[in-house]
Amino acid sequence: MVDLVLHPGHSKCGSTTIQDFIYNNREVFRQRGIFLPDVNFNFPNSEQYQFQLTQTPRDYLAKVQSGEISIAELEEKLDRLISSAEEQGCRRVIISAENLINAIASEKTKSIHELLNRKFSSVRIVYYIRKQDSLMVSAWQQWGHKAGETLDSYIKKMSKTKFGNFLFITRHLRKYYPNQVVKVFPLSRKHLVKENLLFDFCSRAQINVNNLNMDIQDSNSGLSSAMCHSLSRINDIYSDIHDQKIKDRITEICPNSTTLLSKKYQHDLSSELASLLYDKYQESNELLAKRYFPKVPFDEVLSLKPTIESDDEILMLNEKIKKLEDLTALQMDMILTLQSKVSKL
Repeated sequence: MVDLVLHPGHSKCGSTTIQDFIYNNREVFRQRGIFLPDVNFNFPNSEQYQFQLTQTPRDYLAKVQSGEISIAELEEKLDRLISSAEEQGCRRVIISAENLINAIASEKTKSIHELLNRKFSSVRIVYYIRKQDSLMVSAWQQWGHKAGETLDSYIKKMSKTKFGNFLFITRHLRKYYPNQVVKVFPLSRKHLVKENLLFDFCSRAQINVNNLNMDIQDSNSGLSSAMCHSLSRINDIYSDIHDQKIKDRITEICPNSTTLLSKKYQHDLSSELASLLYDKYQESNELLAKRYFPKVPFDEVLSLKPTIESDDEILMLNEKIKKLEDLTALQMDMILTLQSKVSKL
């Protein structure tokens, strides 16, 4: 009998940090009889398993979703794992791949989930969510600005998709795993176990933290919205929306501006966008909160009710001025760093 801990993740909801933690501790997990897949969805019982490539099988699962790899091949891999589990000392599997909630209503993604539900004796799902306003801003910082989109146009576009519809996604997870444990929780540091995402994940996944390396830094943070706004105007510098080279280059030539590079701003959204997200998601967020975390203050973690300040033109103008001042400081750091490098040539 093999149990499954499934972290279907959600883009920009701590998924990369959780994945870094899981795979950083893969040897300890292996010693405990907890198997993790490599990038090709092979497990330690397989001759094709590659320890150094033990990472999220996101790309492999994407090929199953696209039809490039058949669901039958995925089933064969699972059958080989489970048939040799007792011999190999495997009692649990952990799978983390955020694209398992992409197109969750599609037949291919449905087939993957139904297969996992059939093959494992029990499944515990851990799914983190966050307020859609910060989610959309973070996604724009990660991908949208690289396509030359403004924050406003990106949010209006994404609000027409299922990207931030957590209730829709959760209902499908419940549908595919009707008799399993589904844990949904907001990504709010104050309310996480020990105010730490990794301790919280282990608690909800029922993972013993003893001897595990819990000192994993938050991963995949984007550049500030001020910087992204400027970069969106010259987006031809990106090869595609997944290009990380520009971020790495900027970080390298701004050694004294780490705080400014990742600075969070309180009022990135116009009152129009704030109202749009409120109308779109507030009711469904309330339903989720009542079902999955009723003891957590809703107003603190998932309410999208626009604040009075969001309509204050003076406040918004002050925010724009702050961003311009921060950009000026970043540019000065770049100039001084490059001047220092040139002088050493």
